[in-house]
Amino acid sequence: PYLWTNPLEFATAVQTLAHHPTTPVELFQGRKVRASNLPWDFIPTWIAISTPPATLVCGVLGITVAGLRSIREPRAVLENTDLRFGLLLVACLTLPVVAIIVLGSHMYNGWRHVYFLHAPLCCLAGLGLQWVRGRRRPAAVAYALVGLGVLITGKEMVRLHPYQHVYFNALVDRTTPEALRRSYMLDPRLVLCREGLAFLRRRYPATTVYIEDVSRQRFGLMTFPQADRERLVLTDTAYDMRIECGIQLQKRKELSLENVLYVRKVYNSTLLTVSALMTVPDRERSVAYRTESYRGVRAGRLVQQAEFDLYRYRHSRRLGYAKEGCTASDRETRFFLHVVPVEETDLPAGRRRYRYDNRDFVFLEKGRWTDDKCWTTVVLPDYPIARIRTGQFTKAGRIWETDLRWTIP
Repeated sequence: PYLWTNPLEFATAVQTLAHHPTTPVELFQGRKVRASNLPWDFIPTWIAISTPPATLVCGVLGITVAGLRSIREPRAVLENTDLRFGLLLVACLTLPVVAIIVLGSHMYNGWRHVYFLHAPLCCLAGLGLQWVRGRRRPAAVAYALVGLGVLITGKEMVRLHPYQHVYFNALVDRTTPEALRRSYMLDPRLVLCREGLAFLRRRYPATTVYIEDVSRQRFGLMTFPQADRERLVLTDTAYDMRIECGIQLQKRKELSLENVLYVRKVYNSTLLTVSALMTVPDRERSVAYRTESYRGVRAGRLVQQAEFDLYRYRHSRRLGYAKEGCTASDRETRFFLHVVPVEETDLPAGRRRYRYDNRDFVFLEKGRWTDDKCWTTVVLPDYPIARIRTGQFTKAGRIWETDLRWTIP
């Protein structure tokens, strides 16, 4: 519709649409690269490693046949409908890739933006087989190889079901543990998160399970019946379970298997883990239950006495705040929480010059209170922590602060 008013704007439209306003980080061949600065072979490589071999080989054969015949018999291009159609298919396959390379288009999540290239590639594969058909012995061998390739790929699709979108052919290392996870984006849409939710529902059918809130899990949860959704609670304030999948796991160099209840691997690479912060997530022992009460927060191990006493909890990356004799002023004042990591490289890029992660929060948004008691808990980052500075402040300055010199593994 943009071009209806002025078709001459086609070049401008292509140039504009080639560059997304956001430039996420893409994992490609083991390197992290910006979507705005991809190597030229990004799309060709993805097509080569994620297309079934039979389609790939026959497609290359079709391109070769169409190209050589056009060079040897240029007049035949005008007279032969099959050859003319073959050249059109070659153009449909190659010109978008050339445009992406020339324009430096922003691409991410594999070759999802150009899946339409699979159609002309399959048609060219048919053209290649059509050429082989006129040669008796090569045709028999080719048909046998193609049939074998289809059977092998079909068997692999059945084995991968329902995650056929994580298909790779033998051009890449599919056997070394975690090799694919560390090299390519495997499940960018976090499809496997739903499997983690289904596992928790099966394992704890009569228990309300509190799960760390991740945006993609909300879409997965919407596919469950209402009764199941009421038992699977996504929260960012107090949770018993953590589901990590797709991009979340690919950001990690090493995987922690502590308290892991469920693992899903594809091609010997981990794409899903479900871990528990407590061994048994029932209402009497869960982190969520404890943090719903002042007594529950104080049930943790006291690590610092200050204006607010500070607590930590076993099998949980949470920091608890509790105060008796709490006033309205205590609740309305902002808290600062500065987390200093063991390795500065664990910090977001924008925070590295400050050398700490800023997790400030407003008590009225996270905390609870009753009578003269106040309490809350906050989730700490996943990376190893050297120390924590926390306290309360106003525009006039800091009211109180404390420095916790500890390491959270």
